[in-house]
Amino acid sequence: MIAENVKENKYKISKLAEMTNSEVKGDQEIVVDNACGVAESINSSVTFADQKEYLSEALKSKAAVIVSSYKICEEMESDLKAKKTFLLTDHPRRVYAKIADILTPRPYENGKISKRAVIDPSCQLGKGLSIHPGVVIAENVKIGDNSIIAPGVIIGPDVEIDENCLLHPGVIIERDTIIKNHVIIQSGAVIGSDGFGFATDKSGHHKIPQQGNVIIESEVEIGANVTIDRGASGPTIIKKGTKLDNLIQIGHNVEVGEESLLVAQSGIAGSTKLGRRVTLGGQAGVVGHINLADNTIAAARAMVTSRTNEGDFISGAPAQLHRDALKEQAYLRRLPKYIERIKELEKRLSELEK
Repeated sequence: MIAENVKENKYKISKLAEMTNSEVKGDQEIVVDNACGVAESINSSVTFADQKEYLSEALKSKAAVIVSSYKICEEMESDLKAKKTFLLTDHPRRVYAKIADILTPRPYENGKISKRAVIDPSCQLGKGLSIHPGVVIAENVKIGDNSIIAPGVIIGPDVEIDENCLLHPGVIIERDTIIKNHVIIQSGAVIGSDGFGFATDKSGHHKIPQQGNVIIESEVEIGANVTIDRGASGPTIIKKGTKLDNLIQIGHNVEVGEESLLVAQSGIAGSTKLGRRVTLGGQAGVVGHINLADNTIAAARAMVTSRTNEGDFISGAPAQLHRDALKEQAYLRRLPKYIERIKELEKRLSELEK
């Protein structure tokens, strides 16, 4: 008899159905050990199909299990083959994401603390840690259970990192930073660098000491080469569930609301506050000292210069409501015709005056 969880990242499909609140249609005893796309699947794979054409391809694949929706399977019932086992749900994308997370081993997890890591004796280290060669951890750092610190990570003094966090190679965590549970930080990110604060007069630019810190709440993911500045006074805060793409700049004392999405190369100037579930498209920029309301969406390359209302969809530079920006673009495209018309009218007016 096969155990429900044979080994780490190897599960019976009935157990995965229980964990994801979905329904098995087919062989309850199948054991799977990976989740992948249709083309890459093998006979122990779970794959995913949320559209009819994808389901047709999945049926031809080697995958043992297909995550799909009740609706699609009902519509294609006559085409379905008994060979495949299905995991059915009203939310196939979400269920597949959770299964993929369960079946994918955490990178750099070995449960060991390398002798080639430099760790100050004053640190408080939890259980089940994976700390790799080349890591440097300064004094008075606290790291919670089951966290992973990959090669080359540098952690400054008085930092707190909670449980089940993953810091990829080359991450730098500056002094006094607080990182809550289940945070992932990709390679090259710098958390807690000084904010861009200077007092300028005729004699030059005089640095203002940045005395605050950074707080990263739980379930945040931070992309590669992201920089998050410490507060000038008080914290810079990235709230629970927010996801940051690569190459993003967050200025000092910014507050990013829960479950926000910031796409690559976007930037936020100091002391701006984003509400819950704000989305910034690629290369969007937000000026300092303004508030963006909950559920604001800024399109790619938007330059946001003023506050928004809840649910606003904005675009352009300077950003305005997207429908107004589209009207403006339409008028601009007609501008050459208008210029020709004006020239014609001026000519006729000149003739009349003569």
